[in-house]
Amino acid sequence: MRITLGDILSGRVRVVVRRRRVRRKLKETPEVAEFRKQAKAYLPGRLAELAVRHGFIYNQVRIKHNVSNWGSCSAKKNINLNLNLMRLPEELQDYVMLHELCHLKYMNHGKDFHALLERVCPNHKALRSKLKEYKLI
Repeated sequence: MRITLGDILSGRVRVVVRRRRVRRKLKETPEVAEFRKQAKAYLPGRLAELAVRHGFIYNQVRIKHNVSNWGSCSAKKNINLNLNLMRLPEELQDYVMLHELCHLKYMNHGKDFHALLERVCPNHKALRSKLKEYKLI
């Protein structure tokens, strides 16, 4: 099929251009380096404790310095945790980790996901509100 400029101008063909998202490279300041060291020493062990307690099985855990999220879970059952979790109170750290562990079973934020999160973290709504008071650095 050959597309002409006339096809585009007439509206018979629509051209969609997607921009690639530019990733910000974050500086490794001494403060960030210290958070990274603390996070690597503490978060994987705490995640393992929570996973065993609630019957979750994950593949790998990685500590990252993300600018947009506290944690994530992949379809391969890998969990990424933000090193900035070390700035949070322990109850919020646990909330984020439990949230990501629940994604091992439900890879969405649907009704079943929230029912599971309610079961493993009954005060998740209050903790979610409290988490919004903190900013990623």
